[in-house]
Amino acid sequence: MRRSKPDTRAFMLDSNVFIAAIRDPRKQTDTLRLIMKIIEDPNIALVADEFLVEEMLRYAELLRSQTVATIVAALLAKTSIVMVPESHLRICKRYLGTTDLADMMHAAARLKTDSILITNDRHFNRIRNEGIIRVWSIAEAIKQLLGR
Repeated sequence: MRRSKPDTRAFMLDSNVFIAAIRDPRKQTDTLRLIMKIIEDPNIALVADEFLVEEMLRYAELLRSQTVATIVAALLAKTSIVMVPESHLRICKRYLGTTDLADMMHAAARLKTDSILITNDRHFNRIRNEGIIRVWSIAEAIKQLLGR
């Protein structure tokens, strides 16, 4: 009898999720628990574009702690970096509430990978509401993945 392989779900964590979790890693916030669940769950994959990786590294540098470095290393070890096609950028640019290239890259990488973007950034509301990409708020991700 064949065993079916568990479904892997792919997510992209916006930098605001990362910042909320690591701002003070001594506090056991639900956002930190969410990141730990994502790191530890073998059925969860992470994707990111090059801008998102740079943002995570920059914030880790600013916050300088061994705990933050460990979390960033675990996140990056689990993350597949996506090269974003120009066509995806053009699509996403039409629906974003910002001209910020990093946000356009995040949306385009999400579009390419069919992952779920976890963010509290309102720039992604229209593109989510139009059904172009799936976006969860941090609270929704906590509810869905941690059952809270």
